[in-house]
Amino acid sequence: MRLKFLLFIALLLTIVLTLFPDIALQILRIEAFGWQFETRQGAFIVAVLLILAALWLIQRLLSALVAGPGQLWQTLRMGSKKRREQRLREGISQWLDMRDDYGQRVFKKTRGIVPSWLSALLQRTTIPANEQDLPASDADPLLTTLAARIATSPEASPKPDLAIRKAHLEAWLHSQPNAPLALMRMADLAVEEEDWKRAAHLLEDIWKRGHRSASFVKSQLVHAWLALAAQETAGGMEYLRKAHRIMPDHSGVILALGQAQMTDGKQRTTEKLWLNHLQKNHDIAIANATFEMLKNNALAAFRKLEKQQGSASLQWLQARLAYAGKLDGLADEHLSNLLKEHPCRAFWQTQAEWMIQRQQWQEALAAYQKALDYSD
Repeated sequence: MRLKFLLFIALLLTIVLTLFPDIALQILRIEAFGWQFETRQGAFIVAVLLILAALWLIQRLLSALVAGPGQLWQTLRMGSKKRREQRLREGISQWLDMRDDYGQRVFKKTRGIVPSWLSALLQRTTIPANEQDLPASDADPLLTTLAARIATSPEASPKPDLAIRKAHLEAWLHSQPNAPLALMRMADLAVEEEDWKRAAHLLEDIWKRGHRSASFVKSQLVHAWLALAAQETAGGMEYLRKAHRIMPDHSGVILALGQAQMTDGKQRTTEKLWLNHLQKNHDIAIANATFEMLKNNALAAFRKLEKQQGSASLQWLQARLAYAGKLDGLADEHLSNLLKEHPCRAFWQTQAEWMIQRQQWQEALAAYQKALDYSD
């Protein structure tokens, strides 16, 4: 603004001196502190303007030197800052609205107001996830990170191929080895690949570093350990014990651990594990597995469990064992109480099955219709 004002004054004085040459040729005398200076008015005005211009140029050079060589050209540029800011605003508007070329052409013209690295980042954000190319190995880490973040976004549609996403994540972790988001997305990718060992290792690292809440990581980690236990029968028990240690009430862990113990011939251990679980937790899957384990000696099993208190699932197990042990009256009593106090689909289905065995078709149909009212 000051430069414009100075140029305007110079232009105005030039016009005045051209129109009135007598004024320019008049003698100007200055006396001060014993010094006497005499010149023509026109020459004096031109000299003052040249001195001001020289001072302005020196100030710009000093600012450029302080800013450093990387900003020298930007500091010396004479273009309108306001116009460049408006151009940048328009480019961002195009990017946000996803119109025209998403601001790519405009961003190239904003290098006078934004650093070149920021201009490169802005242009990168305009490229869809499935078209993100892998930056060179010596590229700016910020550019590598942004490209990987866009390419591996869970919301990306269409989503890039798994191999491309993996390459982006590896480049991201190479430039930023401990980036929390990169580690989490790499863990998700390992799950997608069913590389359970790597997924478990990454999730343990994420938990150790505190990048995600313990509740979230535990559930994901248990899922990976259960998959590993199913894959590696030799070391499966170790994974199941680790999963049980961090989530002792997880239904899938309790079921898998019990089944593994039964395979090792430890039915008593499995029975204790599952019954302890049913005393505290309503778990249809565990109750059903326990019934399948005990049904061959149902009467003795019922007598052993008859007075035990616990969840609705344990009472359901007791009712089924009583029915399998030919104690129909006790079985009906147990199931009737359950249907009054804790109705659910499994309990009504049991009622329907018993009615079918007794050829009570109307009652069985009514029980099945009741079962359809529940989502469990």
